Amino acid sequence: MHDAKTPITVKSAFESLQAAGYPRTYVTKLLPDWWDNSLLKTSAGAFQFALILKQRLGLDVSFGQDGDLAIEPRAARANFKHRADTRVDELNVAAGLGIALARLAVFASRAPYHELPANPLEIYELVRHSTGRACVDFQGLLDLCWMNGIPVLFLKEMPRNTKRMTGMAVIVDGRPAILLGFNHTHQSKQLFVLAHELAHILCGHVQDNGALIDEDIADVIEGLEGRVQVRRDEQEREADTFALSLIRRGQMDIVRRIPRQTSATTLAAAALRASRENAVDQGHLILSYAKEHDDWIWANQALRFVPQEVGAIELLRDRFLRNTDLSAISEESAEHLLSMQGFAR
Repeated sequence: MHDAKTPITVKSAFESLQAAGYPRTYVTKLLPDWWDNSLLKTSAGAFQFALILKQRLGLDVSFGQDGDLAIEPRAARANFKHRADTRVDELNVAAGLGIALARLAVFASRAPYHELPANPLEIYELVRHSTGRACVDFQGLLDLCWMNGIPVLFLKEMPRNTKRMTGMAVIVDGRPAILLGFNHTHQSKQLFVLAHELAHILCGHVQDNGALIDEDIADVIEGLEGRVQVRRDEQEREADTFALSLIRRGQMDIVRRIPRQTSATTLAAAALRASRENAVDQGHLILSYAKEHDDWIWANQALRFVPQEVGAIELLRDRFLRNTDLSAISEESAEHLLSMQGFAR
């Protein structure tokens, strides 16, 4: 790794990480409690430091003969779907973190992996049959993923000023996992993100030991910012169509059955009727109406009338704890997996 006679300075190591988008304060927070920076002065300590960065940040690093820390370029299997004004290297941080977390989660998942059918209507029926839900909602789709050995994680802890991603689909050693970075508590807003990332996996868009990272998903971001900011390629369009067909039970034009409304309360009521008649998530119908009529103000108000017993992030935490065996990994790894999601035992 390096010549033992060449000292590795703490300053140079953290400067290299800072330049790659990992501030010293952030890296320090992720290091194990037992770690002491003086260990970098030894070959064994430098090797251990590199191993920690690999396990926790997904970074491949080496130390040169001059003692400098070198960070290897991102893996070629990472595929980014990003804004036109975003540089690819800005998303490397999220990609590395996501792949590292997915590897731990897959290993700790209680359920073995069962491949799901690449047919959205079949998955719709699986959700209803397996979970007893009246339609494909966020809870039902989340439970189906975990039942079939597909961990769904929430990536919360990111370095300051680092580009966040909306969703990420990962495959590690033949096992898929999904990471959600969209920090919103309403389940209906998270539903399309989850369905979209699952679609990427089932449509074969993700290579083994690789990841597909969506910085923005148009159907989500339009609702928040009023415009599309992602260049839509064929894979994104295919994932969108798959996700909408899954959520809407193949009724792609269902939102057109809801005429323009005069208030948030009438919109909520109209969406509820359509939901019961067609077995489609009420919140999804409200958001789809907003996109169809460019009426996000009333839509966001109407969502307040959609009952949910628990917020989306809390539901993610509950299902993570139910479906993982944290004793299958080291205590340090378990704590890291929890803290990166903002979860506590």
